[in-house]
Amino acid sequence: MKPYFLMGVIFPAFFGLMSLFFLVVGLRGVFTKKPFLISAQWLLAVALLGFAPAALAPVILPSSGGGSGMLSTVRWLSPTMLIVVAIFLCFTLRGYIAFGVTDTSFREALLAALGKLNLAYEETLSAMRLPTIGADLQVVVQSWIGTGQLKMKQRQFGTVLTDIVKAMNEHYQTHSVEKMILTCCIFYVVIGVFLAVFAGVFLLGFSKIL
Repeated sequence: MKPYFLMGVIFPAFFGLMSLFFLVVGLRGVFTKKPFLISAQWLLAVALLGFAPAALAPVILPSSGGGSGMLSTVRWLSPTMLIVVAIFLCFTLRGYIAFGVTDTSFREALLAALGKLNLAYEETLSAMRLPTIGADLQVVVQSWIGTGQLKMKQRQFGTVLTDIVKAMNEHYQTHSVEKMILTCCIFYVVIGVFLAVFAGVFLLGFSKIL
């Protein structure tokens, strides 16, 4: 009963939460037609939810009593590997993610935010040096899909980064953007729909067993 309960209730809840995230983010861009930034921690949380079914499989699925030591090792190898991947994502998914941006719109909003906060800057190829506080703002934009990433190299300036992102979001809300790329937002909507269907299949399929 326990495996069926987890697969019929817990797993659909995981997929439902992931679906909700993708749909909210994707539809926000599609309907508002304005770029925006969110914390990368949301993506980390969704990634952990995606890993949860594989990580929980050795716990919830019954094991064969006569399994060899090698089979037992393989059984626990997958969740162990996923834990390592999750730790890696904790280091890489930092800062904030932008949606619906182009190189031009992202730069304009960033410069407007720095000006509003009275932060002097020195531009380099992939970063902005903030000499007044001794910080390095790392910038990556994938304009072909409409996303970007903004993070602070020095973790102690996290509050400064939050203020910059807040000012950028305010800029997007109060200023028109000539061009917005919705490729990533549309993919998010599609992924959200598929996850919702997947959650429904799990829920309806295992509800008959329960």
